[in-house]
Amino acid sequence: MERKVKLKPVQVGMWLFTLGLFLALVLAQIFFGSLGFYWVFGSIQFLFTVMHFFVLLRTRYLIYLIPVSMYFLWGLTFLPPLADHPWHPYFAGISAVFLFAFIFVLISKRINWRYKEILELAAQPVKETTDGFTHRPFPTGPADFTRKEALGLSRYLKKYVVAFPFIESNRVVLVIPEYMWLYMVLFKKTYKNETYVAFEDSGNVTVRIARRDYRKYKEELTFDQLCVSLGGLFKQFMQWYMDGEPEKILDRLNST
Repeated sequence: MERKVKLKPVQVGMWLFTLGLFLALVLAQIFFGSLGFYWVFGSIQFLFTVMHFFVLLRTRYLIYLIPVSMYFLWGLTFLPPLADHPWHPYFAGISAVFLFAFIFVLISKRINWRYKEILELAAQPVKETTDGFTHRPFPTGPADFTRKEALGLSRYLKKYVVAFPFIESNRVVLVIPEYMWLYMVLFKKTYKNETYVAFEDSGNVTVRIARRDYRKYKEELTFDQLCVSLGGLFKQFMQWYMDGEPEKILDRLNST
């Protein structure tokens, strides 16, 4: 039986960002004609190239070479000054190859931002809708792990853009932001207002759910239960990592 979806639409900002780029192309066409359109379109491709390049540097996940190469070649293909370049047909042809490769990795979910899946998985076991949001971090009990294992899990989750880690003297904090780009590209330095799961050196696991993330749910789910569920999800991630089966983490997220 299909499970009830508990989240409202999320990441509306990305839709607005995409709409803004589309409007920029339309206005460029209206006011500057085809030349203006291709200047804006080519510039957008280089913007995406830079964004994905920073993600590649941050994650060290070589699959990001595919979108980096695709957007870079699109930029070379569409920028007007390069229209008469002798290599122009090769730019276009090779970019088409990378386009098909990029479609494949998207369909296979090898590149996927995991914010929505994590919030949905955390909510699925929660049945009650009493005692709404509170600001405080919530202790979800101990787990069996070492700091070395917490660091290893943090690297794995960062590579696959599941969570962004902050390494502190006494704990590893795994942040689950709605827009991972802010951390990957803009080098955001704080997680104060974000949802996170913290693996403390003492063995305790603490969860904080941000108000704006809590409001993404269709109902006011019981807050303590939601925190325990999110903590339990990441404890399971830790167990799979320690068992040498981290691929189960992605399988669980992809199943949502």
